[in-house]
Parts: sequence; structure tokens; C-alpha cells
Amino acid sequence: MKPPEEAPPSHLDGLLSGHLKRRRLGMLLPFIPAGSRILDVGCGDGALLALLPAVSRYLGVDSRADLVRHNQRRLGRENVSFIRADFPALEWSGPPFDRVVLAAVLEHLDGLEPVLDRLRPLVGEGGLLLITTPAPFSRFVLQAGALFRLFARDSLAEHQRYYRRNDFHHRPEWRLERYRRFEFGLNQLLVLRRLRTEP
Repeated sequence: MKPPEEAPPSHLDGLLSGHLKRRRLGMLLPFIPAGSRILDVGCGDGALLALLPAVSRYLGVDSRADLVRHNQRRLGRENVSFIRADFPALEWSGPPFDRVVLAAVLEHLDGLEPVLDRLRPLVGEGGLLLITTPAPFSRFVLQAGALFRLFARDSLAEHQRYYRRNDFHHRPEWRLERYRRFEFGLNQLLVLRRLRTEP
């Protein structure tokens, strides 16, 4: 019998990384109803997919080619696929999605404006953009924890920006509908609705 294929090594190697990932993804689930069309940006090992109810369509996007190949072999099916792409250079010609997820991804990207601009055609009107991202003051806690290998050092080193709640207000074509801090205030959940475009 062929042994099971090993997953590519994860860069989330902190002692608490697995727990924090499960907590982040759990915060998103109430906003993803069964039958949704989902785009998971920075999908990693596809952990969100295993937690979801039945989906109409799931597309996982990650920059690591080895991880994408592994996910596609292990999890791919007719309505589930994975592609390698660097965001926001992602190209997608299919119909828009009901839910777009950026779980612990936004802080790795270069600026909120280009991200929202790229996501606008990917999120259907009335759809939701679901984001988790660390709060600004968490930087010092994360840096201290990384020294003791509690948090992933490589991932932390890639953080480009930290955001506040006010950064998401008054965005054209978006409305911040829900905001919540969790993990002792170190992390943030933001739910933005894609507004309907006036004719």
C-alpha cells in the first residue's frame, strides 16, 4: 500500500500557531452559510475547507506551488480547486464570490487600497469580505512570543502593516458591518459588505 503523501513543511511553526489558526478560522464560520461561493486567499493547507458546510464553489489561492499541488491532490474535486498565485496579481475570469476570506493575510500585503481595489470585482454585490488581522499593539507581544517560539517567526517577519478599525471606515463600495477583537484583543475580525454599485 502506498504511504500517505506528506504535506509540505509549514512556516507556521510556533507552539501556539495551530491553536491560533483554528481560533481565527472559527471566527469566520458564522458568516459563511451553506451553498456559498468562497475564495480563500492565502489558503495555506486548506484548513478552512474542512470546517465549512457544503459549498457551491471553493477556490483556494496560495503563493506556494508545493502546497497548492498537495491541496489539489488531497482535497480537489469538481467544485473545489486550488491555484498558485501571488495576491493581488490574482487573475480570475469566472463569476464573483459570495464570500472572500483573508485569514491572517492582509498584514502580509502591501497596503489596504490595492487589496480592496483588486477584491472589488471578485466579491459579488452584497457579498462579504471576511478578514482577520492582528491589532497594531499586538506587534510587541508577537515579537516577544516569537523569541520563545510561541508564534511563527518567519510569518511574523513578513508582516508589512498593521491596521486599526478606523482604516476600514468610509471605503468606497464597502461597508464595515461587524468588528470584533479576540485573543485578548490581539487579533481583529472585520466583516465588510460589498455595496451595490449605483447605475
